[in-house]
Amino acid sequence: MDTHPRHPLAVCMPARRAACATLCLFTLCVSLPGCLAGPGPKLFPAAPIEVRATDAGFTERWYDVNGDGALDYVETLSPEGRLTRIGYGDGRNGAVETIDLDAIPPAEQKHLLLLLDSVPFDLSVEAWRHGRFRYCAPPSCLISPFPVMTDLSFSEFAGVCPCPGIESEYFDGTKLTSGYEVYAAGGNVPWQRDVDYRLNPVLHAQAYLSPYPWLDHELRQIQNLYRQRAEPLTTGYVVGTSSVGATLARNGHAVALVRVDRMCQQILYETRGRARFTLLSDHGHRFGDSKRISIRDNLRAMGYRVGSRLRDPGDVVVPEFGMVSCVAIHTHSAARVARDAVTIEGVEIAAYMDDGEMIVLSRDGQARVRRGPAGFAYLPESADPLELAPVLERLRADGLIDAEGFVADEALFQATARAAFPDAVYRLWRAFHGLVEHTPDVLLSLADGYHAGSGLQDKMIDLIGVHGSLRPDSTYGFMMSTTELPPILRMEQARAALRDIGVPLAERTEYAGW
Repeated sequence: MDTHPRHPLAVCMPARRAACATLCLFTLCVSLPGCLAGPGPKLFPAAPIEVRATDAGFTERWYDVNGDGALDYVETLSPEGRLTRIGYGDGRNGAVETIDLDAIPPAEQKHLLLLLDSVPFDLSVEAWRHGRFRYCAPPSCLISPFPVMTDLSFSEFAGVCPCPGIESEYFDGTKLTSGYEVYAAGGNVPWQRDVDYRLNPVLHAQAYLSPYPWLDHELRQIQNLYRQRAEPLTTGYVVGTSSVGATLARNGHAVALVRVDRMCQQILYETRGRARFTLLSDHGHRFGDSKRISIRDNLRAMGYRVGSRLRDPGDVVVPEFGMVSCVAIHTHSAARVARDAVTIEGVEIAAYMDDGEMIVLSRDGQARVRRGPAGFAYLPESADPLELAPVLERLRADGLIDAEGFVADEALFQATARAAFPDAVYRLWRAFHGLVEHTPDVLLSLADGYHAGSGLQDKMIDLIGVHGSLRPDSTYGFMMSTTELPPILRMEQARAALRDIGVPLAERTEYAGW
């Protein structure tokens, strides 16, 4: 997740008196890492005892579930690799009860929706390709909103934007909030009203200090809750998939995906095929060394007055709470601040609004973005900040750009979803139009290999997994469910797509037409 304390000392930052009790509780919770985590989930066997190929092209994976050394359960995969039947045996004569998963009436099905923090799309594809999650169709790619932050992403999925701020520390128009106090109180998470299980935010620091025990703790809690509930849908949020990725990188995510799959297999076994699963992540992770840049220090050195309030043209407010590759800036001088900020090492893109148009800057380029009934117009004035020239040429050749430069949103989405900055025109525009209540005046996207945010946290940990920027590694999450979904979707489209295939999610109507 975006705004977590990741080290015991990181929760000891000075805060106003109202936050003291919260900070003391944080300190207590991180003093003995892992000691509060409960037992892990009951997991299905890691691998089958025997794999058989049938004459019809199906694959049977035989397991010893009860541990007596005999084959007592079988998964049957179609020639396309999908799990279609399960069978229960007596350990001697093969399957004595076979269940066709597609024949189970909807009234008997019970859904589990897992919200997995920070799992990259490509790792979900790899896991499916190598035989995991075969009770689901292959993963679809989800494009996170920008800034790429958990609360923004899942709030878009839930249809409950705006969030109060980009992250828990935000400028509310008069002052800078206390990030740890807001985080502990759940003050920036409107999406969590629909979640049946989530780890108490005060314990998130523990989850980052002892990733595997707390991941297992969360999975066990979700597994137990699913068993107990009679409702057709249970929703669980897992922060542990973020903690293993942020601290253990790719290997942490790989382990987490295997454990999640084994938990789901166990549930499918216990429910005799009645369980249905949907898994999705809020965004990805960019792995590798990352250097912190202090936007506050650089703007201060340029002559700006960096503080927690705005009074004069030279004042700026820059929240610094998590460790992410995006930056929000509040100021009365957006154009000047953006043009100065984009010259800072590590800043790749700056954007701000100017009289109804959006200005997008790179170090050597500028473009204007307009929105109208015909869609969006991306109009480079110097260079090409979002690297869209080849895309625009194709769209123009196909007759999809009108005389004023406008292209329909869907056409632009399809053309730029896999671009160097995926779906960047729309995502940047959305960031200034209803994504958050207290909209920043300037937004920055950092280059790969850089992050901003808390200086204290940066001293305490070696950051391995970073997100926040417009770049693909940060942007792409995943979604998979029992029925096949469109190959690539915006996060805000995911809820309706799941409802279309029968996942019993409540309909959201207040979000449409922003």
